Amino acid sequence: MTARLLVRGGIVWDESGGRRADVLVEGGRIAAVGRLAGEAGDAAVVDAGGLDVLPGLVDVHVHVADRIGRFELADDFASGSEIAVTSGITTFFTFATQRPSETMTEAVRRVLGRAEGRLHCDAGLHLTPTRWPWDWAEIERLVAAGFRTFKLYTTYRAAGLFSDWARIEAVMRRLAALGACLLLHAEDDGTLAAIDPAGVDLRDPHAHTQLRPERVEVAAIRRAVDLAERTGCPLHVVHVSTADGAALVAAARGRAAVTCETCPQYLLLSDDALRGPDGHRHLCTPPLRAEATRARHEALAAAGAFDLLATDHCAFRRADKDDWDGTDFRAVPNGLPGLGALIPLAFELLVTRHGRPLSELVRVLAANPARLLGHFPRKGAIVPGADADLVVLDPRGPSRPVRSTLADAHDPWSARTTTLALRHVLLRGTPVVTDGARRPGVGPLGRPLVITSSV
Repeated sequence: MTARLLVRGGIVWDESGGRRADVLVEGGRIAAVGRLAGEAGDAAVVDAGGLDVLPGLVDVHVHVADRIGRFELADDFASGSEIAVTSGITTFFTFATQRPSETMTEAVRRVLGRAEGRLHCDAGLHLTPTRWPWDWAEIERLVAAGFRTFKLYTTYRAAGLFSDWARIEAVMRRLAALGACLLLHAEDDGTLAAIDPAGVDLRDPHAHTQLRPERVEVAAIRRAVDLAERTGCPLHVVHVSTADGAALVAAARGRAAVTCETCPQYLLLSDDALRGPDGHRHLCTPPLRAEATRARHEALAAAGAFDLLATDHCAFRRADKDDWDGTDFRAVPNGLPGLGALIPLAFELLVTRHGRPLSELVRVLAANPARLLGHFPRKGAIVPGADADLVVLDPRGPSRPVRSTLADAHDPWSARTTTLALRHVLLRGTPVVTDGARRPGVGPLGRPLVITSSV
């Protein structure tokens, strides 16, 4: 940790706009923001003259260091957090899913153990208890230890993740009393079950859109927002892929504590990517949508309809993604990498295409994610007392390819380029990235947002 440091001469952005200011860092926290050159004393200097200074960015939806079905994910905590921090993400949240043989607390310790000493950015956990009924005494202890987000799925029976609506309602009532939030994978299982795969060509990955049509998501979101209104439980709907689903969340905001995210793949890719010989490499759930839906989705994002953007980063090794015989695409692991692409893609979409100010990036990639997770303004803001997680951006850098993962995975963004340059990234006051590369000899300095000993 650098004891005292001055980020000098940049345009400092928050949700309301940008202003030219210096940022003084002391002991890993922001000490002051303003015209501070005469007060810096012996502080080390990071020159941000003419550049944009944003709070460290936050991805609330990341899958790393886990096994899904028979496949190990391609990114572990080390590679996932390195691509994150070198692209300006100083905090991400991944998942602790309870195994049949363990308590929820043991699942937390298992996942934190895999992260120990390997984090290049800070990391937190969403919890997914799978036993029913939940051990509510244990859940209360975990909430008291700082875990406030729990995830459930409205499908995936075979994987042991499915929760019916009665269970979801019971959980929401208890979480509301604890001040915790429910994250929901919204695909209505009954609607899915009514779709007959016999009428689908399983050799064609594009048929994924027929097995998981838009109405499946919309039906689940409709039920979920109704439960949020009735129970008073904060609800966050993950990876919304349909414009109609996003509209349901927007309509409910005045009546309930409901938020949602969408992902770059639903804003910038259409189901055309599922066609052709490499279509299986773009399989994810929910699936990529038709161009008309994608265009509506993009318009909603440009209008500020989504509370936040996240990646649902879920990278599989090339060999695993290609490990099918061409007869049934359901054998292909579902998921796309995205961590390293989030910031350049969000900039392209919101700033370049639609002329939104950088304050909109701060809203959907820093402030609102930190609020959802209960860490604002310690994270997601440039104010005295906040962690000195800072990103110095140059939107006029040389053109470079977008890279979403360091793992050996098919990258859906590899054909794109960006001029967005990461000149500096600070993690709790320590410069960890310069000109898009991790500083030699520094790190890994990331920390879990809940200390293992507290659980």
